[in-house]
Amino acid sequence: MPDMTDKLDRFTAKILAEASDERRRAMDEAEQQRQAALRRAEDQVVREAYAYIHGEVARIKAEAGRSVSRRMLEHRRALSLRREEMARETFALVRARIAAFTRTPEYGKRLEALLAAALEKLPGTEEVQVCLREEDREWTDALTRAAPGRKLSFQPGDFRMGGLVALAPGLGLRVDATFDTAAQERSGHFAELFGLSLSDE
Repeated sequence: MPDMTDKLDRFTAKILAEASDERRRAMDEAEQQRQAALRRAEDQVVREAYAYIHGEVARIKAEAGRSVSRRMLEHRRALSLRREEMARETFALVRARIAAFTRTPEYGKRLEALLAAALEKLPGTEEVQVCLREEDREWTDALTRAAPGRKLSFQPGDFRMGGLVALAPGLGLRVDATFDTAAQERSGHFAELFGLSLSDE
């Protein structure tokens, strides 16, 4: 019987060894599957984190861009309003100085110089209509004396700041030497001259 017991012990040992090997293989395979699942999960987490970060960066950039654009627009509006205000203030000062100048004797001399320059642009015209402001009618005699050989007639002008307009009906020519027109022309260049024009820079 001891033979049988030995055989049984060897058989049991062999089965136990095979079972142990099988258990080890199963454990190794389970560990490999666990490691593979862990790698897949880590990869998925990394992809999701990258997608989230990328999305957040894009959102933050867009939000910051909108904020910057909004603030730039606000600053441009404020700058534009200030520039318009500066232009108004400047031209109010110009108008005040011109108004003061038109009440001086030098203004009469300026009118004579403006008439002489206008008559040079109307060569060969004997009859000239001169438009003046109503308050400048006092200068008609001096202007008539300043244009010998020309027949001047005077009529009210539709300008306010001063100066004159000379008309040659026979030639169909008009020379505008008013302060109003000069100021209007200067106002168009005012912003450029003093860096007051808005640009896209």
